Amino acid sequence: MFINKFNRPFIIVIIVILVVVMMVVGLRWRNPPEQLTLTLGKAASFAPIQTHSLTSFQPESPPYYNRKPFTELTDNEKQEIVWKSLNRSDALVRDIKMRCRLQGVRAKPFQFDEFNVGKPRLLLYRKSIKMLFSSNPKTGSSSFKKFFFKLDGVKNPRNVHYPNGHYMFAKKTALTNKTFYDSFRVGTLRNPLIRFVSGFRDKVLRKGQFRDTINPQKKNLTEFEMFEAFIRIMYQNAITQSNSPFLGNKHFVPQWHNMRVCSFPYSLLIQYENGNLDTDAMQLITNTTHIEYNPSRKEGGKDSKSSDDITYDWLARLDRDLLNVLQYEIYGLDFDILGYARWGEKDFPFIKTFTYKNREQLEEGF
Repeated sequence: MFINKFNRPFIIVIIVILVVVMMVVGLRWRNPPEQLTLTLGKAASFAPIQTHSLTSFQPESPPYYNRKPFTELTDNEKQEIVWKSLNRSDALVRDIKMRCRLQGVRAKPFQFDEFNVGKPRLLLYRKSIKMLFSSNPKTGSSSFKKFFFKLDGVKNPRNVHYPNGHYMFAKKTALTNKTFYDSFRVGTLRNPLIRFVSGFRDKVLRKGQFRDTINPQKKNLTEFEMFEAFIRIMYQNAITQSNSPFLGNKHFVPQWHNMRVCSFPYSLLIQYENGNLDTDAMQLITNTTHIEYNPSRKEGGKDSKSSDDITYDWLARLDRDLLNVLQYEIYGLDFDILGYARWGEKDFPFIKTFTYKNREQLEEGF
């Protein structure tokens, strides 16, 4: 026989080693490194939705962040900011990849193409800091463009949109395969409902786009009534036209598609709701702490209320069917892939985390 008195001790040693290795791997998964707990400051389970009365629902407050001026930070504090932000982002990217698979989105592995670097949408590149930014409308992208202009010496940048900002397009900067993978690749995300309200206020209420379609009879509608009509028309148009002018507008296209989150190799995904939590890390990493970065104008120069405040007011009054159209039809995949809490869930407007048990169950299914 193969097993005899001469090779039996050797086989026993091999078995013992295999058992020890399996125990170590098992313990490591059951006790994951701390970085996996940093997806978001507000811990949440991937359990059945915990809903509240939509009229009395009070959203969560942003995670606490004791921000200091960069000049007052110690080296250890700077390292902690960077470490927490990158680890939180790494966990978020892994969660998103998992959710993409869970939703059946089979994205091809990303391959750099110097002739098609507009995918994901509107990549901006700054050679001086080796940074790529994927411009996702209504998630603070204007703040990043102003930041880039300041890097180029413009003290008070104002019009940072087309055509002024086009010289920053990655496809116009001779980006190569090497410079792409050597760059610090950044993207921003925002709760789909608040992003939708922000886009509606900007494009419809301020700039008058789609008004004739929404209100063809020129009735004297309130802003909230315009909002309700816009959701109805947008949904009806989306299910009857493959090239809907509403969902063809990048301010209303679901973010997961805009940002190619299922395949693009992001170095840092910034959550708009976290304010300076991630942008401070971005500045420390790129050595740009001497440049003032304003994460959000909060629209205070044009409105008495921010889109966040308006969202909470309008969603509490919105017809439940229309709310479901937004949350489960138009932006269903945004919520399911990015992991944002829906209106009425306890973590709104933040991203929910996978618990370790959820991750283990999901991975067993693939």
